[in-house]
Amino acid sequence: MTRNLISLCAIATAAAGLAAAQSGTQSIDIDNGIASFKVGTNIPAIEVSGKTASLKARVKLQHDPSGMKVERIEAWVPPTALKTGMSLRDDHMRKHIFTTTKGDVPDIRFESGEIVCPGVAPGKEVTCPIAGTMAIRGVTHAFTLPMKVRQESNGSSFRASGDGIVKLSDFGIAQPSQLGVKTSNEVSIHLDLSGKETAYIAAASGGR
Repeated sequence: MTRNLISLCAIATAAAGLAAAQSGTQSIDIDNGIASFKVGTNIPAIEVSGKTASLKARVKLQHDPSGMKVERIEAWVPPTALKTGMSLRDDHMRKHIFTTTKGDVPDIRFESGEIVCPGVAPGKEVTCPIAGTMAIRGVTHAFTLPMKVRQESNGSSFRASGDGIVKLSDFGIAQPSQLGVKTSNEVSIHLDLSGKETAYIAAASGGR
């Protein structure tokens, strides 16, 4: 009888601890997100596109009865990881778009503050406008990206994807040209992310 009572107390304590962890602040770390882009040119038949699987992100969030509240998002990708399929074009892109006057090539970064995303539930997909700031070549500008967020049926895994437009002029970048081909000012981007929710550890926050 005493042994059974002790076992029941242990189970109840573990369940209470699990419930507290689930209701507290959670974290989603993304180590292999995919980012792709495409941009038109002054020649209709020519379009430049590229992608990378080196997008990383960290999301700090909490759940509430209405859905999900994101406390902070940090995402970054090194420009050197973006590939267009032609090394000469890649070098030209890094030099004219991502390299600062000091010769540095800082990460492309996105950060946001608190965002409420109602309706997020296991097995359901919702669209959330993710508003924050993007930094390219060290220049920061406001940026909003509508993201389709899906919480998988297991409740702990998430998938998200989104499409948006980045204007080079917002970051003080002139439209690059090469051999008579000049790119558009507007660049279409697409993101695909997936990750698993874990208990948030404060020491893990703060970017890379």
